[in-house]
Amino acid sequence: MFALQSNIGWTLLRPVAFIACVWISAVGWGQDEIQTKLGADPGPYFVGLPVTIQLTAVGLSDRSVPQIDVDNPNDALRWTLVATNPTSMRFNNNGRIIAQTKYDFVFRFTASKPGQWEIGPFVITDGSLKKHVDAVKLTFEEVPTTDKMRIHLRLPEGPYFPEQRVPVEIEWWYAGELANTGVSISSPLFDTFKFEDEKPTNVREALLPIDTAEGSVDLQASVREEESDGKLFRVFRAKRTMIPDRVGTFKIDPIQVTIRHRVLGRRERRDDSGFGFGFFNRVEEYVKSVEAFRAVGEPMTIEIGGFPEAGKPESFAGAVGNGFSISVTADRTVVRVGDPIRLNVTLRGNGNLKGASMPPLSADGGMDPQQFRLPSGDVPGQLGKDEKTFSVSVRVEDESVSEIPAIAYSWFDTDAKEYRTARSAPIALRVMSADMISADDVVSASPTPARGPASAEETAASESAQSVGASRKRFSLSGADLAIESNPAALLSNPKGLVSPVVLQTGAYLTGLAIVMLALVDRRRSQADPDVIARRKVAAEQAAAISAAVAMPKRQAASALAAALRSLLASQPDVERASTEGLIARCETLVYQPASNDEEPLAPEILQQAQQLALRFRKEAQ
Repeated sequence: MFALQSNIGWTLLRPVAFIACVWISAVGWGQDEIQTKLGADPGPYFVGLPVTIQLTAVGLSDRSVPQIDVDNPNDALRWTLVATNPTSMRFNNNGRIIAQTKYDFVFRFTASKPGQWEIGPFVITDGSLKKHVDAVKLTFEEVPTTDKMRIHLRLPEGPYFPEQRVPVEIEWWYAGELANTGVSISSPLFDTFKFEDEKPTNVREALLPIDTAEGSVDLQASVREEESDGKLFRVFRAKRTMIPDRVGTFKIDPIQVTIRHRVLGRRERRDDSGFGFGFFNRVEEYVKSVEAFRAVGEPMTIEIGGFPEAGKPESFAGAVGNGFSISVTADRTVVRVGDPIRLNVTLRGNGNLKGASMPPLSADGGMDPQQFRLPSGDVPGQLGKDEKTFSVSVRVEDESVSEIPAIAYSWFDTDAKEYRTARSAPIALRVMSADMISADDVVSASPTPARGPASAEETAASESAQSVGASRKRFSLSGADLAIESNPAALLSNPKGLVSPVVLQTGAYLTGLAIVMLALVDRRRSQADPDVIARRKVAAEQAAAISAAVAMPKRQAASALAAALRSLLASQPDVERASTEGLIARCETLVYQPASNDEEPLAPEILQQAQQLALRFRKEAQ
């Protein structure tokens, strides 16, 4: 898998674990029990490349999620809150179990200009409590341009219209080594309008990371090789869908791509992994230096025009696109005046179906409000794969109605630059007059035949018979033995013979003992160190992922091994890193090799080395 986000974008993932991070103590006011730490990923820092900042706060309330604000008036810095991760902790303090909630606030800051900038201060609000955390100063270096890289942003010819789906193409050309390289692509266009992106589906293609104000977005990208100016470029192409949401002329600064490349060195170290004896030296790789380069595209001007007022149909509700159609179905076609009819209105077409609304049923010669009682207000719709359906109820008010007339739906065709209208097929109706119910139509539930006046003897006999019948229906205790039983054997006996009382008592005692044992086990588990449990869990999961990579194709297996080893390093930063980082770099090289025979398995020695490293991490996690 060409996973540029996880392989090229290594600088975006390593800071989350804060490997070799710089911890900066924070000075706050308010409540002393709230403790904070502020961490930044290791430098150097470059213009255009995001820097991950993590603020950890312990002692906050677990009843609600605290709010955090960044006092950052500098226009040279752009930031976004990537994640808020709560963690519940329990520890034993002199025999007393104390529970605390820890919050990790993860930010990403990107500088647009070189220089030393203050990041923060930060303000944490937890109900009525506030905690101030001092700012941290970071120096961002200017990034030189290079002729080994190009970046293009392409749009179809405008003007465009609100809610139009405009395809946007991003093309990145790179003639360098992809291994040990991080990439960041950003454009002011991505933060000016709304965008829709499809989720990546093909694991054999590249994932191109795009940085926006809302965070990083992975785009499915195709890859090809092309020679230009005597250099062999690898070209990554991805697409987004822009949806303008306001009218005007917008000047967009150039798109920019920045890469960060790790220069690896080699050194010898004494191999003491054996029985405590180091007779041999081994060669390991380490990060010798970090280089950054950038490429800049062309500025552009985007014009978003308004819809023309001339010729705008009454049934136009803001739909933009082409090829729309409307269909209407009714749940009944034979009704009386005033009966409800359920209509299902379905819209289809190439355009903004997600934001489409149901047209007025009476627009452009539709249903006459004098003959139909129509719904008022907005009607929510249900979005399907290629359609949107609205369900409404109408009532016929006129017996002369013979059909549900055609419903009109209009949209603005961006290709023809004009309005178009589609209509549904009419539905034949048979309407009958409404029935009037009077007092004469009300009858008893059990009508009895009429009879003449009865004599006093007949009335008395009837009442006596009814009394006897009612008494027979009552529960009778006649003949019942109401004596108090004092024999214990009789009281403990089970006349129905279902379950023996001894069995019930034994089961109750065993259930009580099982509950006590489970409580003891739960208490021991709750007192365990959460960090140790988390490390064990990560080590077991990644070891399983490494074992599963045996059955994968070479490129996909190499990507899976690299991701698993990174997770192991992030969970246990104190474990010796050189051999693991070297294997990660080797796997990344295999991921970006031109595909020759991707179906062949990964080399057994790489898999064996990864399994040995996973075993070592599992032992260290204990």
